[in-house]
Amino acid sequence: MQGLVDRGRGPVVLLVHGQPGLGSDWDLVRERIEDDHRVLSVDRPGYGASGQAAVSMTRNAEMLAGLLTSRRTGPATIVGHSYGGGIALLLAARHPKQVRAVVLVSSIGCSDSVTAFDKVLATPGVGDALAAAGLFALGYLLPQLRRHASRFPGDSARWVTTSLPDHRYAAMIGGIGGATWRAFQVEQRALVDEVAGLSDAVRSIAVPAAVVTGTWDVVVPPSEAARLAAGIKGAGLVLVARTGHFVPRDAPGAVAGAIRHVEAKASTVS
Repeated sequence: MQGLVDRGRGPVVLLVHGQPGLGSDWDLVRERIEDDHRVLSVDRPGYGASGQAAVSMTRNAEMLAGLLTSRRTGPATIVGHSYGGGIALLLAARHPKQVRAVVLVSSIGCSDSVTAFDKVLATPGVGDALAAAGLFALGYLLPQLRRHASRFPGDSARWVTTSLPDHRYAAMIGGIGGATWRAFQVEQRALVDEVAGLSDAVRSIAVPAAVVTGTWDVVVPPSEAARLAAGIKGAGLVLVARTGHFVPRDAPGAVAGAIRHVEAKASTVS
């Protein structure tokens, strides 16, 4: 796969980015674990250097399972952020022998992951136009607002900094009608179509798992993260205070800690 980073030696960790996103979204987490782990991250189909058109969530899971096989990794800890958490769940459910543990960060997974607005975004025509407007805000307007976070009083500055995308999104998203817009359309429709399968996947997870969420997350609220953790037998819930949806960027140490924790649990049951 193009856009692949495969570094380090030791227990294998596969990092799965969200929608939209890039493998580099995980750089700060990777830096904290690659001294004693083999860490894989990749630009998923439709994004970055993948060189491929966007595909469904299930197809993403199958392609990542194929990556683990081709790289001869053995069982890996799968870490997914947001939409990538749904892909991680499907990978764990469909290929349990390839999965040692799971960490879900600000992750979709419950039936509530699909809201009425998600269904509108998946609708041809009006959804496409709304997605274009949303990506414009994500890539241009919101990063500009984040640059001026210091002008806000008190905790408002911290909320803006941890809740909004940064400048890297502008380069990734590009123009409306570009590859990221098309990928978003495909993935949004896949989310609506495959959410029932996510619920089944949650119930099937039989490896150590952790759910990590920012207490200020407005994309996947902490209440949904709590329901997701409750649906996975033995899963732990990690609440990261004063942090929004971009936990891998703003609290990478918390994610690295969750990875090490589930690996320790996996070692005791293997």
